[in-house]
Amino acid sequence: MVIKTSGYTNKTAERYLMDAGAVYKNLTFDEATGEASGELLGATNGGNEFALEQETREVEVDGVKGRTKGNTILVRENANLTVNLKELTADNVALAIAGSVNKLSNIEGYREITGKGFINLEDYTDSIALVARLTGSNKPVIIVLHNVLSMEGFTLPTEDEGEATIALNLGAHYDADAEGNVNSPYTIYWPLEA
Repeated sequence: MVIKTSGYTNKTAERYLMDAGAVYKNLTFDEATGEASGELLGATNGGNEFALEQETREVEVDGVKGRTKGNTILVRENANLTVNLKELTADNVALAIAGSVNKLSNIEGYREITGKGFINLEDYTDSIALVARLTGSNKPVIIVLHNVLSMEGFTLPTEDEGEATIALNLGAHYDADAEGNVNSPYTIYWPLEA
């Protein structure tokens, strides 16, 4: 019997997702030109992490002794992107605080960020995207979260001889206005192999 004992192939080196990637707010694509545009959030430190949590339920049927193909129901899925943001702006701090207000302050030369105590539909960011490089392609891998809110509030750690890095836990949300209320709160764009 001949069987490989390693998963390494001549294509392996072209299938590595490299580096931390870049994070964009409201990334859009122009289908006519193929160009993308969006607001770069800024420099990160410590990488970024996309996580998709799925909860399933097995439909129980009398006489069936275990899991059965086709009887698994998707109950819930939550898509999150954790961004370790080192480049801080008033907009980034406000993004970290769900339901915040970011406005010019009465104090000259300052912006004022404060909570309002509730979350409006306008507080959701249309999309947040992680764009990362795949070794075997000139096209990036793009992971887009839709209808995004910060899920864990705001922590600002500081230390001597260091720079603050804030961890944004950004969660995607389903859209109640989507046709039939069936949609996905995330999209992954994976380049075709050459």
